Amino acid sequence: MTDETQKNQGSDSDSSPPPDDDWGFLASRKEQAQPVEKPVKRAAGEFRGEMAGGVSLKRRAWPMALSLALVSVAGFLTEAVGATQIVSLAGPTVLFIVYPLGGVGLLLFALLQFKFVDAHARLKVIRISMLLYAVLFIVALIFLGAGTAQVVATSVIYLLGDQMNFLIPLLIWSLAGDMFNVAEGRKIFGWIVAFTYGGQILGLVIATFSPPILDAIDVPLPALLVIDPVICLAIGIWLPMMLRGSSAALGGSKAESLKQAVGGAFEFINGVPVWRTFLFGSIITFAGGMIVFLAFLVGQEEVIGKDAGQLQMFFGGVMLGSLIICLLLQFLVAEKIQEKIGIPGALMILPISTVLGGVLLVFGILAQSLPLLAVGLAAWFIPRWSLDENARRGALALVPDERRTRVSFLVDLAPISIGLLIAGPLAALALAVGQAWAIPAVGVLISIIAIPFAIKVRRDWEESLLNWRLRRRKRNRSSFIDLIDEPD
Repeated sequence: MTDETQKNQGSDSDSSPPPDDDWGFLASRKEQAQPVEKPVKRAAGEFRGEMAGGVSLKRRAWPMALSLALVSVAGFLTEAVGATQIVSLAGPTVLFIVYPLGGVGLLLFALLQFKFVDAHARLKVIRISMLLYAVLFIVALIFLGAGTAQVVATSVIYLLGDQMNFLIPLLIWSLAGDMFNVAEGRKIFGWIVAFTYGGQILGLVIATFSPPILDAIDVPLPALLVIDPVICLAIGIWLPMMLRGSSAALGGSKAESLKQAVGGAFEFINGVPVWRTFLFGSIITFAGGMIVFLAFLVGQEEVIGKDAGQLQMFFGGVMLGSLIICLLLQFLVAEKIQEKIGIPGALMILPISTVLGGVLLVFGILAQSLPLLAVGLAAWFIPRWSLDENARRGALALVPDERRTRVSFLVDLAPISIGLLIAGPLAALALAVGQAWAIPAVGVLISIIAIPFAIKVRRDWEESLLNWRLRRRKRNRSSFIDLIDEPD
């Protein structure tokens, strides 16, 4: 008997089911078989989830899983190639300008998609987005290939890849949320996530091991960036074609103006105080994390120099090793950690690890030590893409369906974009003192400020679960599906 079944059994008589169950179904964990004591009423959607399981369920998820894998390949490869090319061409200080531009661009694209993503057909939004990215990539590559404004063209490609890496997975996961009910999601979402990790690893493997191969055949490293428009075109054409006619292709809510769409998301954030605290803490954490990331690139260039191939191999290798650890964490201990400390406890890990990463980078830059630089970046990267990511997905499962994607834009994209806006100027001010170690030191100070916010989130989380804005989706949806599943 699963926890989800127990919760739904008691929904008719108890209006306040155990709070852990509200997010527990989305935790990244394996199903544990338990003996069935007696026949019970099926959980809402569970029977249909089992009927759709196995090969047929994976067949339905296959287009989205492959699309996420391809986006991950392009996003991580572009980040590794683009960042190191910029450092090689013009030095790491150019990123102090590129980062704020990236934050502005991410906000603008998010606003353009904000009012359409829930009210309009997902596939249409994905198709238009991917084809637009493909055109922009092609224009930037033409300039890069012609040797015109190489730093600008490379920066544009880096920014586009950064945006695509954040925005498109949100859209595809929204599509998956439309296509699978809760019971089906428990069976298939982990399988989809595995494809995402596979794409990320493949992108970093290419970035890490391609420099000597391309050098041997006299092909420039930026040629790897041709993969970006190819993947964009492939997804933009293939994914809508594969899912054409499915219910997931339809919009999930009524059309709204941009003001209404943004207002609806902010109304939820303001209406649940702990989420407001969570948002502010996330913004501060990501500002500190982005500064830590810039500090790594500055320190790497000080030790290695401006050789693009060596920079790319080291940067790609550090990220690849970190991602493999993320994968091991997901399969071996992520479930145990989240069950032990819960979602609010898991959300405390990233601010603390960002402080640790900044401290390691301070000593790494002072000692000119590549191993310390690598461990410092890993301290930020690993929890961000594993335990923190799991906790955020679990928290967002509590948000009503009609607002979940837009709220996700706020709590996922706003911290990243505002963090990019803040990180560049603060890193430039730190470097103005003439000491590169001051950059990660500023990141440490910023990240320390985020820890009290994380503590408050953990303290107030249980009480927040009683807020009707979090409970409305589960009550309405469960009642409706229970009527369908109830035997005559």
